[in-house]
Amino acid sequence: MNLRRLQYFLAVVDAGTVTAAAERIHIAQPALSRQIKTLERELKLTLFEAQGNKLALTPAGRAFVPAARRLMLETQSLEDAADALRTGRVATLVAAATAASVRGFLAPFISTTGPADPLIITRETSHFAITEALLHGSDFAVSPAPPEAGLETIPLGSIPLTAYVAADHEWAQAGVSELPLSAISGHHAILPSHQSVSRYILDDALNQAQLSFRRVSECDDGQTIMALAAAGHGIGVTTDLPAYGTHPIRILAGTPGQPGPALRLPLHTAWIPGHFAEDTIRTVALQLREFLERQGALVNDDDSQK
Repeated sequence: MNLRRLQYFLAVVDAGTVTAAAERIHIAQPALSRQIKTLERELKLTLFEAQGNKLALTPAGRAFVPAARRLMLETQSLEDAADALRTGRVATLVAAATAASVRGFLAPFISTTGPADPLIITRETSHFAITEALLHGSDFAVSPAPPEAGLETIPLGSIPLTAYVAADHEWAQAGVSELPLSAISGHHAILPSHQSVSRYILDDALNQAQLSFRRVSECDDGQTIMALAAAGHGIGVTTDLPAYGTHPIRILAGTPGQPGPALRLPLHTAWIPGHFAEDTIRTVALQLREFLERQGALVNDDDSQK
């Protein structure tokens, strides 16, 4: 199979029409049409069907798109591996992580890297699909879920679940740095949805203590959660680094009389053993851990067992 024809196929899928795709990839429209017809003959599949003046994917064409994208990603990974072996330098790494991890700390970490470091491209994925992401083009993953057996891994530490309040909130004015969950419950809380691991940890702690919030608003973007807290709409709970002038308060399990450990989210870096960029991935993982430590974003074992 000619990989260039797969690129042409995906270009038509993404552009919506052969004309738009031809303009985008700088090829004559008749030549692009011939390449698509050749690909269909090679596959013995009809990928497109005419609908008026447009082409629409057939059911077989729609089913073929994910496989074509996966093959192109794997081809790019193979080219990157060959380039790294030839030059002795890893130019680009693809990091799979949840949207919360990307915005919360991975993107801020990337901003501290320099031109001599690998270009780190993030790919958002569910924490349930980390291993699948590694099998389909991602070089390493940063995940709150424990890595599956057989993967190489480096623990990054644990990020605390943090309650954020506005700068003029009484807790901020008093300089409160930590509170038991019982002191925070009963208020209006702005929380990530149940798709988030941090929400699972928080709900589990609430259930164990037989507590609940007075009112809950859900939002899966940590920056928006802090923005709402900064505006005084409620207490925002996220693992993101502080922003918008909000005051961070570490959440402890237990009661004021018997505070328990800090609620925290463990993080891991994972990759497939034998990866061509294994040494570079390990270095990046250690740099990420150092970044989180400098930001004061990790809970150590002593802190979590107060």
